[in-house]
Amino acid sequence: MKVLKIIVIMVLAIITINLYQPKSYAASVSTFDEMKQSINNFLNKGKSGQTGIDAQSIKNVVNPVANILTAVGIVVLVAVTMIMGIRYMFATPEEAAKLKQQLIGLVVSGVVIFGAVAIWKIVYTILNSSGL
Repeated sequence: MKVLKIIVIMVLAIITINLYQPKSYAASVSTFDEMKQSINNFLNKGKSGQTGIDAQSIKNVVNPVANILTAVGIVVLVAVTMIMGIRYMFATPEEAAKLKQQLIGLVVSGVVIFGAVAIWKIVYTILNSSGL
């Protein structure tokens, strides 16, 4: 029970620290209402028949959502890693073997989270530099 309380306190501390970090990733969109308005403007531009979607408008729509999902994924990844580490320290050899198998899934999910961010940045850079 004490371990669970410690984990909850650590996760809350990480979330609190992240909330007070500078928001350099979303300089153009700072609140949910502004993000919603930006999305509506983007959709209305498409409905009015205006052609051409530039990389900056895609970045303005996708970046806040991607950053939120990435932050949630990282928090979950850190919490699960801490839980698995604590369970591993107190595990019997049979349980430790099962936890090692679960660790493979944890590593794969970390690769997926960070790989998605890297792929998005590569695609954005290519599209932005090619003038599409």
